[in-house]
Order: sequence, then structure tokens, then C-alpha cells
Amino acid sequence: MNISFNKKFYSISAINKAVKAYKKIAVFKIINTKSNTKVQITSKDKEIKNIIADEFCNYVLAETQKIK
Repeated sequence: MNISFNKKFYSISAINKAVKAYKKIAVFKIINTKSNTKVQITSKDKEIKNIIADEFCNYVLAETQKIK
């Protein structure tokens, strides 16, 4: 599963905090482009495979709001 975060809105710090928080339940690969930070997520648990992306995005959004 791939998620793209626009760098104008989402901070890399918030993304890194979310990765750290979820590292026990998924594997993450971060790819930086000029305008986006792309995150590839591979769930370790099949039961949460369908919800991990939504939960991860919520965490990134919450952390972004804390930073601003």
C-alpha cells in the first residue's frame, strides 16, 4: 500500500513519528520526491491490513497539527 503526503502540508517529522509509533505492526519505506513524501506500508498482520493506512494517515495528520 502506498500513501503520498504533500510536503506543503505534512511535515517529515510527523511522518517519522507515525512510522516510529506503528513500526511494530508494519514495515515502512519512505521515498522523498520534490513535492511529496511517499510512504510504502506493508502490514505484518493480515487482520489490520485494511485499516492500517487510514490509522497511519490519522496519526500523521494529528502530529502535523501539533507541530504547527
